[in-house]
Amino acid sequence: MLIYQGGKEIDEDDFRSHVYSLCQLDNVGVLLGAGASVGCGGKTMKEVWQSFKQDHPDLLSLLIERYLLVSQSDSDNDLVNVELLIDEATKFLSVAKTRGSAAEEQEFRTILSALYKGVTRAALLTGDEFREKNQGKKIQFKYHKELISKLISNRQPGQSAPALFTTNYDLALEWAAEDLGIQLFNGFSGLHTRQFYPQNFDLAFRNVNAKGEARFGHYHAYLYKLHGSLTWYQDDSLTVNEVSASQAYDNYIQSIINEQDYYRGQHLIYPGANKYSHTIGFVYGEMFRRFGEFLSKPQTALFINGFGFGDYHINRIILGALLNPSFHVVIYYPELHNALLNVENNVASEGEKAIVTLKNLTFNQVTVVGGGGDAYFDSFVKHLPYPVLFPRDNTVDDLVDAITKLSKGEGNVPF
Repeated sequence: MLIYQGGKEIDEDDFRSHVYSLCQLDNVGVLLGAGASVGCGGKTMKEVWQSFKQDHPDLLSLLIERYLLVSQSDSDNDLVNVELLIDEATKFLSVAKTRGSAAEEQEFRTILSALYKGVTRAALLTGDEFREKNQGKKIQFKYHKELISKLISNRQPGQSAPALFTTNYDLALEWAAEDLGIQLFNGFSGLHTRQFYPQNFDLAFRNVNAKGEARFGHYHAYLYKLHGSLTWYQDDSLTVNEVSASQAYDNYIQSIINEQDYYRGQHLIYPGANKYSHTIGFVYGEMFRRFGEFLSKPQTALFINGFGFGDYHINRIILGALLNPSFHVVIYYPELHNALLNVENNVASEGEKAIVTLKNLTFNQVTVVGGGGDAYFDSFVKHLPYPVLFPRDNTVDDLVDAITKLSKGEGNVPF
């Protein structure tokens, strides 16, 4: 396990003590990237690109040789940012429409359909079972539930609820919170029609029956999906809505992953890949504004896991936040050793250059954890402490199962 703080290596005991202290700060949040969902069925953008290359060699040839949107070197080394490629392909499609080139327009529709399909499949997590209810009960979301439980249980009276930032489209956090009975404020509200209202991020739940400090206990967390979600879509009236997983699957996702349905992909919310960019820009802009605002608050800790630092915008916000003297960031980066070697040999990707820059900073505000499996999502969650009085085992789930069995008349259930 490689751990660096302020550019210097520290031991594991000091690191665990540091993490415990950070969990007591007034504002605690996490930033999760694609790597945080790999353990529950997701794929990284690198794996999405590898699948695209294997499944669509003809389209790969068009991107490299005819339209020069991808370099041969980046393709061979799997350095292509699929999200940015979707953005560029969308621009080329617009130019093809303007020029009246039907052949080019069809080629880019086919390219975009294939890219949408790859990104969407990677985010389903549970495959064809995506539309089913109670997904959070599945064992693959164990660590997402533990993460939310630990973050909320460490909050003290008067402190803010935890903030969950993610670049993922998947529903791992939503499903985990739902199974725990935790309410997530994600900017959308409404019973039958859920629409985006930024003021929802300024709301909170409290127990009206509690007295004194107890009334400030937390029953919720804030969720900011920086790159959109599989269940967000925009209708023809330019309104951004959130729908259930089953409705999203039946109305949009199924067509995208089973057919070359470019039109359906234009309704789902992918960064840079929506024709109604002025409306979607408002949603994304608000998410990023809240991210920067959170990092600027006093006494703030941010834990980063599964994020490859390939998003320049996010990198700049994090670097800028270090001007806040009471901001601390802990970054889990499994391939840290390889990144150091690649930077030394001048063959590093932009993401690797960013993480090495952060690792070399002499600020004690920055802690970087490497070491392969020691920096994976499950290891990160295990490093977060439970409060002293919090039960270590999942007694809530055990109690729910016992009550369910009793209600079915399955006999005596030991407690």
